[in-house]
Amino acid sequence: MKRKFKKKTFFIWLTMTFVLLIFFGLNKEYIDILLIQEFVGQNKIFIAIIYVFLLSILGLFFIPSTPFAMAGVILFSPLEAYLLNLIGIVTSSFIVYHFAKFLSLDKVFEKKYPNKIKKLKGALQNKELPIIAIWSFLPIVPTDMIIYVASTLKISIKKSILGVIIGEGTLNLFYIFFTGSIFGL
Repeated sequence: MKRKFKKKTFFIWLTMTFVLLIFFGLNKEYIDILLIQEFVGQNKIFIAIIYVFLLSILGLFFIPSTPFAMAGVILFSPLEAYLLNLIGIVTSSFIVYHFAKFLSLDKVFEKKYPNKIKKLKGALQNKELPIIAIWSFLPIVPTDMIIYVASTLKISIKKSILGVIIGEGTLNLFYIFFTGSIFGL
């Protein structure tokens, strides 16, 4: 039951993201981007704080940041969107890392998924950084999950955050600069 729900949720999220991108791309005349950008320009610091705050708490709920990265292209310059996304993602990872310890999720994961945790521990042994970076780069798996696991496995926060910066940083480069160029932003 849970597996079907997760697949359906992922499919709905992916479909909505692509539908919104296509709708935006085909209906630019109905959406006044300049008006939105002017509003953001007049309230840039306030909007940037809200934007980073939202990105920072998404990880606690396993909500993907992809739609926010793409929205950032509309709200900010590509470089600003990229930097704000990285700040939000790093902050989210930091919060998730410490939240996992606070909730003692290591005990929960060990009890609920003993075989998977054992395999993951084996895979992560001596290869933490590349695995975290690759996991963070893949858009189909939640980056926050590897941070939860890294925290429960007591992988250093520096190594965990660096892996996220490498993986998510590369992925967001693609999202932000590619999306911006497709839609002429």
